[in-house]
Amino acid sequence: MLLVQVLLLAWLFTRVLPRRWHLVAAALSLLSLAPWGEVSPAMALRGLWGDPSITTVQLLVLALFERTPQAIARGWRGPAILTLIALVFYPLSLGMSDWDPYRLGYQPGLLVALLAVPALWAWWRGEALWLWLLAVDLVAWSAGMLESANLWDTLLDPLLAVALLILTLKNGWRAYKNRT
Repeated sequence: MLLVQVLLLAWLFTRVLPRRWHLVAAALSLLSLAPWGEVSPAMALRGLWGDPSITTVQLLVLALFERTPQAIARGWRGPAILTLIALVFYPLSLGMSDWDPYRLGYQPGLLVALLAVPALWAWWRGEALWLWLLAVDLVAWSAGMLESANLWDTLLDPLLAVALLILTLKNGWRAYKNRT
């Protein structure tokens, strides 16, 4: 999963560096795999924030190829819903309640059944992006692509939650200012 850290760095560098430097951004990102002493920067980043979810990886790849869907780039509703889920999920999973939603990830039948409701809603509304993200997440989880057997780790991670919170605030503010 160190290559995912390279993807994350490439995305960060492309946001900071001008467009003509994107090849340099890719090279800098690849250099993060080279060890500096015992540990490479990619290893250190993995230790800092862990492995991103498959959802994050999909969104990173779309962003790197400048194919970020409008529902993410300009919309605020989708990111807001996922942000609310994360704002409820993480405090409860960290012990703020006796109920731990993280345990549902080890009962995938129940969690997949719960995910059917938003999936049907997305299908009914014609929101292909959310269906695509969920479908790829479920395939990756069933193939065991992540070290964790918990479905939540495939769907959501803290970095994604922070990024979605920022998008919700930014895009929500833009929509608020542009309302008629």
